[in-house]
Amino acid sequence: MKIILIILAIPALLLPAACVLYIFYQALPALNLSLILGSDIAVVGVNSIGQSILPQITGSLLMMGLACFFALPIALSIALFHAFWAKKRQKKLLMALLQMLQGIPPIVYGLCGLIVLVHTLQWGISLAAGAVILAIIILPLLSNSLIHAFARIPREQTDAALSLGLSKFRVLVRIWLPASWSNILTGLLLSMARALSETAPILFTATVFSGITWPDSIFSPVTSLQTHIFYLAQEGSNIQAIHTAWASAATLLLLVLCFSLAAWYLRRYNKT
Repeated sequence: MKIILIILAIPALLLPAACVLYIFYQALPALNLSLILGSDIAVVGVNSIGQSILPQITGSLLMMGLACFFALPIALSIALFHAFWAKKRQKKLLMALLQMLQGIPPIVYGLCGLIVLVHTLQWGISLAAGAVILAIIILPLLSNSLIHAFARIPREQTDAALSLGLSKFRVLVRIWLPASWSNILTGLLLSMARALSETAPILFTATVFSGITWPDSIFSPVTSLQTHIFYLAQEGSNIQAIHTAWASAATLLLLVLCFSLAAWYLRRYNKT
């Protein structure tokens, strides 16, 4: 049985590794520091390929950071409600709701953001609209991470603190956060990686392909690596565009891997 399981697991390991190697192989002709940090930043259009993807990297990181900034307080409130006030039935309903939200396709969130944020609230295609949609997408993942982080704290510590007269806020600050900071940071890093990997939601709500380098405010459009790759991939007749698309994909993959590996390291550190 062990041999059978290993044989079945081999494709699950080899196929992603092969995809990653193929991406970097295709990106090698264009992947260099001048592409990322080039001094000549051209406006990216259909007939011109920018010499730097620094604005796209910045836009992706800005949306990721704002999404986590919006989602973290809400996720923390959900986790505290689950830990302190929710009854057994309410906990089951809350977990079922989070699982349902996590299973909704991201493109559905993008269409809802287009209708509600872009048109109804008249935010327009903007950094704020994209960040809010990404915050909603990562909220279930971040909430589950915080709930599990607080659940790992020994109940005896919480009961002892409450019996000594500490308020629930002081229990959170003095007991829970110091004991679970690594698990919380792990969940936050995984949420950052998830936010960086989404394309469809920000395609409808936040990003444009040409005419933008740096956003003037949170209500201005932004350019991102995800949509940059999407548009460049359609320029099949332009070899430079295809090479830039592969290099952008490799850069995005490196960013996601950095956050994922940091989360993995923290998880191992917490176990030791």
